Amino acid sequence: MATMQVVVPLFPSADYAYNISFERVAYALRFYYNERAQQWYVDLRYAGGEPIVLGEAVVDEYPMFLDYGLPEMTGYFWLEPIGKRQNETVNNPLQIWDYYNLYYIYEE
Repeated sequence: MATMQVVVPLFPSADYAYNISFERVAYALRFYYNERAQQWYVDLRYAGGEPIVLGEAVVDEYPMFLDYGLPEMTGYFWLEPIGKRQNETVNNPLQIWDYYNLYYIYEE
């Protein structure tokens, strides 16, 4: 088996959505920052709009979505810090794309 890694883009906006394909299935991702909670969240839907997981907190260095056991998704999302600029990230949480790379990782 080979470990595959798909780059999941992060954008300079506090709320955005786009379609992307993982393991031959098309999905819609929405990322949004909740100012009150001071936390990023992600919604995962099928490309047609049917919800799969809504309101999942985006956390770094944790295999997000692995616990759900989704039938079409055998992998997980991984938010990897670019360097260790923790104080900058805390001071500028809306600039997540400057401080992290996001990947979808799965076995093929």
